Amino acid sequence: MPEPTEKLVETQAETTPTTPTIETIEGEPFDAARAIKLIDKLRAEIKELKPKAKQADELTQAEQKRKEAEMTELQKLQVELEKAQGELKKSQLAELKRQAAITAELPLAFADRLRGETLDELVTDAKSLLEALPKGAPKPPKVDPTNPGSGASQGETEAQQLARIHGLGVNVFDQNFAKAHGGGVVFNAKPLTKE
Repeated sequence: MPEPTEKLVETQAETTPTTPTIETIEGEPFDAARAIKLIDKLRAEIKELKPKAKQADELTQAEQKRKEAEMTELQKLQVELEKAQGELKKSQLAELKRQAAITAELPLAFADRLRGETLDELVTDAKSLLEALPKGAPKPPKVDPTNPGSGASQGETEAQQLARIHGLGVNVFDQNFAKAHGGGVVFNAKPLTKE
């Protein structure tokens, strides 16, 4: 049979419970009554400040929404401005191309094919394009838009217009004109009385 083992039990030294002294941050001893007053005071301040904090949050959110609205409006205006500037630049470039084509005596149909940003670059490109075109093509005559030229018809006079509309001013009953030009009305003269 196994031998009984002895258990050694150590006795603990009895200590008397002492209340620990708690010091505050300022180094003063803790006072429960004063702490409760401080807590009540802070709770009252929080109760007063909660509606003000909520109102401040609402105002901050409203300000953010207003700024966002302004930003989006500003962004819209910036997009419109960029679009307008792009169209202006495009039209200015088209005008420069037209001027370069006129300067180089290139037909205006080729003006949109010119490359460059400045008038000098466009004129240089127009001249090189003109050299590449066949030389046998006749150049259109330079015509002043207010003067159609010496060989052009100047229009009809009023008498010519009336003659064209109503006839040549001819008496259709004239037998001599009818014999010379053909047509007309010819009456054989018969007496109205019986003989």
